[in-house]
Amino acid sequence: RALIVDDEEMVRQVFKRGLASEFPGLTIELATNGLEAMKLFHLGHHGLVLMDLYMPLMNGERAYREIEGYCVKQNWAMPSVIFCTGYNASPDVRRIVAANPRHCVLQKPVKNQTLVDAVRSRLGV
Repeated sequence: RALIVDDEEMVRQVFKRGLASEFPGLTIELATNGLEAMKLFHLGHHGLVLMDLYMPLMNGERAYREIEGYCVKQNWAMPSVIFCTGYNASPDVRRIVAANPRHCVLQKPVKNQTLVDAVRSRLGV
C-alpha cells in the first residue's frame, strides 16, 4: 500500500499513474495535506508514503513526525517515506533521511524513472 500526499492535484495524479503502471498490484491512496494523510494512514498503515514537504494544514515534516509517533504507539513498522519537494529540505528532514536509508528526498520536478527507482528500492521489488 502506498500513500501519495501532495496539495497539487496534477502531482498526485502524475505520481499515481506512474506508480500504477509500474507496480500494478500496488494499492495507492491520495491525500491533499498532512492532516488528511494522517487519517488515511491510521486506517491503512501504508508501507510507503510519498510526501510533499510544503502543504497547507499540516506540512510533510510534521506529518512524518505524527506518523512516526503513531507507529511507535501502535507498535507498527515505520513506512518508507519519500519526501518530494521543489524547495530545499530542512536540516531536520535531511537528518531524517541521513539516519535511515529507507527514506529519501527527491527534488521536483521528478522524472518518472527516478520516482519508480526510489519506490522499487524501498518496496524491495
